[in-house]
Amino acid sequence: MTYQTVLALGLSCAAFGLEARVGAPSETDRAALRQRCGGDYATYCGDLPPDGPEVQACFRKNMADLSPACRAEIGRHEKAGRKG
Repeated sequence: MTYQTVLALGLSCAAFGLEARVGAPSETDRAALRQRCGGDYATYCGDLPPDGPEVQACFRKNMADLSPACRAEIGRHEKAGRKG
């Protein structure tokens, strides 16, 4: 499995436990997370397994430093989770 594939799976399933809040993310959601948060993952959390809870903690810890696009995408998912 390539690094990009692992990154994509990890971001799509692990970022902030989105799957637990709103069900399994759609392919569109996965693509949005990859696009908007992939660079932040590599910058702040790239030394962590992409599919582990450590990434969730790392994103939370670095929330203020994440790119605006990534923060917005995370917020969008969290808002959708609260509605559901």
